[in-house]
Amino acid sequence: MSSCIETQQESRFREVERGTLVYSAWFDDRKSQRLIRVLILTSTRKPLPSLFCHFNNVSKHVTSGVSYYQLSGNHYMQFGGFVASCVLPPELDRIPCFVNISTRSTSTQNESNSVALPVSFIDRQHSVEKVTSRRQYGICIPPLHGEISVDRLIEFLELSQILGASHFTFYDVAMSDSVRKVLNYYEDKGLARVLPWNLPSYIGKYDIHYFGQTLSIMDCLFRSMSHLDFVAFNDLDEFIVPLQHDNMSALLLKIHKDEHCAHCFQSATFDPSREDLQISQFLTQRVFHRTKKATPFWNKCIVDPRRIFEQGIHHIVKPIEDNYIDDNVNWSIARVFHYRKCKDTHALMHCSGAVEEDKTMQKFGERLQRNFEINVATANISRS
Repeated sequence: MSSCIETQQESRFREVERGTLVYSAWFDDRKSQRLIRVLILTSTRKPLPSLFCHFNNVSKHVTSGVSYYQLSGNHYMQFGGFVASCVLPPELDRIPCFVNISTRSTSTQNESNSVALPVSFIDRQHSVEKVTSRRQYGICIPPLHGEISVDRLIEFLELSQILGASHFTFYDVAMSDSVRKVLNYYEDKGLARVLPWNLPSYIGKYDIHYFGQTLSIMDCLFRSMSHLDFVAFNDLDEFIVPLQHDNMSALLLKIHKDEHCAHCFQSATFDPSREDLQISQFLTQRVFHRTKKATPFWNKCIVDPRRIFEQGIHHIVKPIEDNYIDDNVNWSIARVFHYRKCKDTHALMHCSGAVEEDKTMQKFGERLQRNFEINVATANISRS
C-alpha cells in the first residue's frame, strides 16, 4: 500500500512560470520504466521550458529531467497540452507522494518558479482517493462554460445512468450557481467529481483549443484508471446508445476482447430544429428524426483507460502498447445519439441531408421522467 496520506489539495492549474502551468501528476508503471507523468499547459510556439522533477526522500534529494510529448489535439493554437515525463530515479526506495516541478535543476520547494504537486496513482492499491468499489463505465465531460440548462444537465445525468454510466467527471471553467448546485448534489451522492479548470486570464479563448479540452481528457483518462473499467468522453448533448442490449455495461461485456483498448461508435445527428411537437420537456423525448447516415469524423469512443497512452476527442491517438487495437462497433449494434444543429460551420459540422424517424429513446422516457422528478425534488433544485 502507499504510505501517502490523502491530500486535501485539489487538482488545479498552478503556474511554474508565466505561460507554463502544471495541473496534475501521476505515477505510471504500465511500462517497464516507472515514470511520473505531469500534465502541463504551455506555449506551442516558444522553445519548451527546461523543467525538472525533484523528489525528496527521508535521506536524500534526487532530480530527474523532463521529456515532453505534445498532445495531438492542440490544433496549432498558441497554448496547448503536453505530457511531461520524468523517470523515477532508482535511488528512491518508495513511490513519492509529491513531486516538485521547477525550472531549476537544484531547486527546492520554497523557491520561485517551483510547484509542489501531489502524485496520484492509477491503480486502486496505491490510490489515496476514496474508491469504495470498482465501477464499470464512467463518462468524462469536457470543461463546462457558458449558458447550461439545468434541465438538460439533469436529463444528461439521469439518462446516461439508465444507459449504464455510474460515474461522471466534470471540469469547471465558469459554471453558474445553479449548475454548481446540481453537480454538488450528484457529488454528494458519489456519482460525480467536479474539478476546477482555472485557466489564467492571459490565456484567452482564441489562444487555446476549446478551453484546453485535450488536456482535460488526459487528466480524466489517468483519473479513471483506479476505479473504472471503461470510460467515455462525451459532451452533454451526446449519448452512446446500445441498440441490441439493455445498457452499455451489457454491451461491453459482450463485445470486449483481450486485444481491445477501445470501442468506437459512429454518430447520428438529431437536429433540434427539426423537433416534433412539444410533447415532452426532455430533448431526447421529443426529437425523433436523425440523419440516415453517420456524421463523418464525429465518432466517440469508450476506452479501457489503462490501455491508452493518448486519447483524442473523436479517436484513439495512441494505445499504451502497439498490440492493442480499437474496435469500430457496427452502426446497427450501438451508436452515438448527438442532439445538435446539423449546420455548424464553427464546429466543422456537416450532416447528410436525408433524415429518418428514430424513436429508440422513447423506451427510456417513463424511467427518465421518474428519476428526473425524484432527484429534482430531493435536491431542491430550481428548474431552468
